[in-house]
Amino acid sequence: MTWPEDTLRPTAAPTPRKAPNLAVGYLLNVLLPGAGFTYIGLVGWHLGWVGILIVSWMIGGVAAATTASPMGMVIPGLAFVAQLLQFKDAYAARQAQHFRPDLADGVKIGLIAGHAVLNSIAVFGILAAVILPNLLGARERANGAAEQAAAKSAYVQVMVAQVDGTLRDGPCPLENVVGRDRIAICTVSGAAATDPQVTVTFTNGKTAQLP
Repeated sequence: MTWPEDTLRPTAAPTPRKAPNLAVGYLLNVLLPGAGFTYIGLVGWHLGWVGILIVSWMIGGVAAATTASPMGMVIPGLAFVAQLLQFKDAYAARQAQHFRPDLADGVKIGLIAGHAVLNSIAVFGILAAVILPNLLGARERANGAAEQAAAKSAYVQVMVAQVDGTLRDGPCPLENVVGRDRIAICTVSGAAATDPQVTVTFTNGKTAQLP
Protein backbone atom coordinates (compact mmCIF):
# COMPACT_ATOMS: atom_id res chain seq x y z
CA MET A 1 0.00 0.00 0.00
CA THR A 2 1.30 3.42 -0.95
CA TRP A 3 0.64 6.49 1.13
CA PRO A 4 0.43 9.95 -0.47
CA GLU A 5 3.42 11.20 1.47
CA ASP A 6 5.46 8.35 0.05
CA THR A 7 5.21 9.97 -3.39
CA LEU A 8 6.57 13.34 -2.21
CA ARG A 9 10.12 14.06 -3.11
CA PRO A 10 12.26 15.27 -0.25
CA THR A 11 13.04 18.97 -0.53
CA ALA A 12 16.62 20.09 -0.26
CA ALA A 13 17.52 21.89 2.95
CA PRO A 14 18.21 25.61 2.46
CA THR A 15 21.86 26.37 1.97
CA PRO A 16 23.09 28.00 5.16
CA ARG A 17 24.37 31.52 4.68
CA LYS A 18 27.78 32.48 5.88
CA ALA A 19 27.40 34.72 8.91
CA PRO A 20 28.69 38.27 8.49
CA ASN A 21 31.94 38.85 10.32
CA LEU A 22 31.37 40.77 13.56
CA ALA A 23 34.75 42.52 13.39
CA VAL A 24 34.03 43.72 9.85
CA GLY A 25 30.72 45.12 11.04
CA TYR A 26 32.40 47.05 13.84
CA LEU A 27 35.05 48.35 11.42
CA LEU A 28 32.39 49.58 9.01
CA ASN A 29 30.60 51.36 11.84
CA VAL A 30 33.84 53.08 12.84
CA LEU A 31 34.79 54.17 9.31
CA LEU A 32 31.25 54.79 8.03
CA PRO A 33 28.96 55.10 11.05
CA GLY A 34 25.85 52.99 10.53
CA ALA A 35 27.22 50.99 7.58
CA GLY A 36 27.73 47.91 9.74
CA PHE A 37 23.96 47.59 10.08
CA THR A 38 23.54 47.29 6.32
CA TYR A 39 26.28 44.66 6.40
CA ILE A 40 24.08 42.48 8.62
CA GLY A 41 20.91 43.29 6.65
CA LEU A 42 19.44 46.17 8.69
CA VAL A 43 19.29 49.10 6.27
CA GLY A 44 16.79 50.98 8.42
CA TRP A 45 19.21 51.15 11.33
CA HIS A 46 21.96 52.27 8.95
CA LEU A 47 19.90 55.27 7.84
CA GLY A 48 18.64 55.86 11.37
CA TRP A 49 22.09 56.05 12.90
CA VAL A 50 23.31 58.36 10.14
CA GLY A 51 20.49 60.73 11.03
CA ILE A 52 21.06 60.39 14.77
CA LEU A 53 24.77 61.10 14.46
CA ILE A 54 24.21 64.11 12.21
CA VAL A 55 21.76 65.56 14.73
CA SER A 56 24.16 64.82 17.60
CA TRP A 57 26.96 66.69 15.78
CA MET A 58 24.65 69.66 15.22
CA ILE A 59 23.60 69.73 18.88
CA GLY A 60 27.20 69.32 20.02
CA GLY A 61 28.35 72.14 17.75
CA VAL A 62 25.64 74.49 19.03
CA ALA A 63 26.44 73.55 22.63
CA ALA A 64 30.17 74.09 22.10
CA ALA A 65 29.58 77.48 20.45
CA THR A 66 27.09 78.58 23.12
CA THR A 67 29.19 77.56 26.12
CA ALA A 68 32.56 78.34 24.50
CA SER A 69 33.67 74.93 25.72
CA PRO A 70 34.63 71.77 23.81
CA MET A 71 32.54 69.73 26.28
CA GLY A 72 29.61 70.03 23.88
CA MET A 73 31.40 67.66 21.51
CA VAL A 74 30.92 64.89 24.09
CA ILE A 75 27.38 64.52 22.72
CA PRO A 76 28.37 63.09 19.30
CA GLY A 77 30.97 60.93 21.06
CA LEU A 78 28.30 59.37 23.26
CA ALA A 79 26.05 58.83 20.23
CA PHE A 80 28.91 57.06 18.44
CA VAL A 81 29.48 54.72 21.39
CA ALA A 82 25.74 54.04 21.64
CA GLN A 83 25.76 53.05 17.96
CA LEU A 84 28.47 50.44 18.59
CA LEU A 85 26.66 49.06 21.64
CA GLN A 86 23.39 48.82 19.74
CA PHE A 87 25.18 47.08 16.86
CA LYS A 88 26.31 44.36 19.28
CA ASP A 89 22.70 43.65 20.29
CA ALA A 90 21.47 43.85 16.69
CA TYR A 91 24.12 41.38 15.56
CA ALA A 92 23.12 38.90 18.27
CA ALA A 93 19.45 39.20 17.29
CA ARG A 94 20.23 38.67 13.60
CA GLN A 95 22.48 35.75 14.47
CA ALA A 96 19.56 34.11 16.29
CA GLN A 97 17.56 34.49 13.06
CA HIS A 98 20.44 33.03 11.03
CA PHE A 99 20.65 36.44 9.32
CA ARG A 100 17.38 35.83 7.46
CA PRO A 101 15.81 37.53 5.61
CA ASP A 102 18.90 39.16 4.16
CA LEU A 103 19.81 41.62 1.44
CA ALA A 104 21.62 40.63 -1.73
CA ASP A 105 25.35 41.22 -1.54
CA GLY A 106 25.16 43.64 -4.47
CA VAL A 107 22.61 45.78 -2.64
CA LYS A 108 24.77 45.85 0.49
CA ILE A 109 27.88 46.82 -1.46
CA GLY A 110 25.97 49.52 -3.34
CA LEU A 111 24.54 51.08 -0.18
CA ILE A 112 27.84 51.01 1.69
CA ALA A 113 29.75 52.36 -1.33
CA GLY A 114 27.19 55.15 -1.70
CA HIS A 115 27.66 56.05 1.95
CA ALA A 116 31.44 56.11 1.43
CA VAL A 117 31.10 58.44 -1.57
CA LEU A 118 28.77 60.84 0.25
CA ASN A 119 31.04 60.74 3.29
CA SER A 120 34.06 61.64 1.15
CA ILE A 121 32.19 64.52 -0.47
CA ALA A 122 31.18 65.84 2.94
CA VAL A 123 34.73 65.59 4.31
CA PHE A 124 36.23 67.34 1.30
CA GLY A 125 33.54 70.01 1.49
CA ILE A 126 34.28 70.69 5.15
CA LEU A 127 38.03 70.79 4.51
CA ALA A 128 37.52 73.19 1.60
CA ALA A 129 35.29 75.43 3.73
CA VAL A 130 37.95 75.57 6.45
CA ILE A 131 41.17 75.62 4.42
CA LEU A 132 40.29 77.88 1.48
CA PRO A 133 39.41 80.97 3.59
CA ASN A 134 42.64 80.49 5.55
CA LEU A 135 44.67 80.22 2.35
CA LEU A 136 42.99 83.30 0.90
CA GLY A 137 43.54 85.18 4.15
CA ALA A 138 47.22 84.20 4.22
CA ARG A 139 47.63 85.39 0.63
CA GLU A 140 45.93 88.67 1.45
CA ARG A 141 48.21 89.21 4.46
CA ALA A 142 51.28 88.41 2.38
CA ASN A 143 50.21 90.90 -0.30
CA GLY A 144 49.54 93.53 2.35
CA ALA A 145 53.00 93.03 3.88
CA ALA A 146 54.65 93.27 0.44
CA GLU A 147 52.76 96.48 -0.33
CA GLN A 148 53.78 98.03 2.98
CA ALA A 149 57.40 97.10 2.29
CA ALA A 150 57.18 98.70 -1.17
CA ALA A 151 55.67 101.89 0.30
CA LYS A 152 58.43 102.13 2.92
CA SER A 153 61.07 101.56 0.26
CA ALA A 154 59.55 104.40 -1.78
CA TYR A 155 59.59 106.66 1.26
CA VAL A 156 63.27 105.86 1.86
CA GLN A 157 64.06 106.90 -1.71
CA VAL A 158 62.10 110.12 -1.18
CA MET A 159 64.15 110.93 1.93
CA VAL A 160 67.40 110.16 0.07
CA ALA A 161 66.35 112.54 -2.69
CA GLN A 162 65.54 115.19 -0.09
CA VAL A 163 69.01 114.85 1.44
CA ASP A 164 70.53 115.16 -2.04
CA GLY A 165 68.48 118.29 -2.66
CA THR A 166 66.74 116.83 -5.72
CA LEU A 167 63.30 116.21 -4.22
CA ARG A 168 60.37 118.06 -5.76
CA ASP A 169 56.64 117.89 -5.30
CA GLY A 170 55.13 115.45 -7.77
CA PRO A 171 56.09 111.90 -8.76
CA CYS A 172 58.30 109.94 -6.38
CA PRO A 173 61.78 108.79 -7.42
CA LEU A 174 61.17 105.06 -7.85
CA GLU A 175 64.34 103.91 -9.59
CA ASN A 176 65.67 101.83 -6.69
CA VAL A 177 62.40 101.00 -4.92
CA VAL A 178 61.98 97.39 -3.83
CA GLY A 179 58.59 96.11 -5.02
CA ARG A 180 58.31 98.77 -7.72
CA ASP A 181 55.97 96.53 -9.74
CA ARG A 182 53.33 96.79 -7.01
CA ILE A 183 53.18 100.59 -7.19
CA ALA A 184 50.90 102.24 -9.76
CA ILE A 185 51.28 105.87 -8.65
CA CYS A 186 53.50 107.55 -6.06
CA THR A 187 53.36 111.29 -5.36
CA VAL A 188 55.25 113.61 -3.01
CA SER A 189 53.83 116.72 -1.38
CA GLY A 190 55.59 119.13 0.95
CA ALA A 191 59.02 118.33 -0.50
CA ALA A 192 60.54 121.31 1.30
CA ALA A 193 59.21 120.19 4.70
CA THR A 194 61.16 118.13 7.19
CA ASP A 195 58.78 115.20 6.71
CA PRO A 196 57.41 115.20 3.15
CA GLN A 197 54.11 113.43 2.57
CA VAL A 198 54.21 110.40 0.29
CA THR A 199 51.02 108.90 -1.14
CA VAL A 200 51.35 105.49 -2.75
CA THR A 201 48.64 103.90 -4.88
CA PHE A 202 49.14 100.20 -5.53
CA THR A 203 48.16 98.24 -8.62
CA ASN A 204 45.19 96.73 -6.77
CA GLY A 205 43.77 100.21 -6.05
CA LYS A 206 44.73 100.41 -2.38
CA THR A 207 46.58 103.43 -1.07
CA ALA A 208 49.06 104.16 1.70
CA GLN A 209 50.36 107.43 3.11
CA LEU A 210 53.71 107.95 4.81
CA PRO A 211 54.84 108.99 7.27
